[in-house]
Amino acid sequence: MKILLSFFLFAICLLLISWKPGDANLAKGPKGKKTYDRVCSPCHSTDAKGIPSFSPALSGSKIVLGSSNKLIRVMLKGSAELKNYPGHNNKNEMPAQANLKDRRIANLLTYIRNNFGNKAPAITADEVKNERAKL
Repeated sequence: MKILLSFFLFAICLLLISWKPGDANLAKGPKGKKTYDRVCSPCHSTDAKGIPSFSPALSGSKIVLGSSNKLIRVMLKGSAELKNYPGHNNKNEMPAQANLKDRRIANLLTYIRNNFGNKAPAITADEVKNERAKL
């Protein structure tokens, strides 16, 4: 009986030592958030409302909520993609982010399209790969 009780207590101790509160994936945050915080928020702000006359808002943006192809091209080519876009008059030039991998761009754009009051379909790494091949 003592052996059984000792084994039971040992098993409980192992569970308590290895237990971590919450889901490990949630602790990391949603996919794309880390990249947004590092790459996008310095210009577009942490709330994606942009900086007037400097960088556009991503919250409620027609480009963010519109065609995934256009949004992907903006990420890959930067603001050069928008040179003929109506209303594009921000002083800050967005650099191309073509150095980011397809999966990272897909996660980032999906994060932007589904946060900050936005609601749009997810973007896949294959979509990014296809747009990259067209450039």
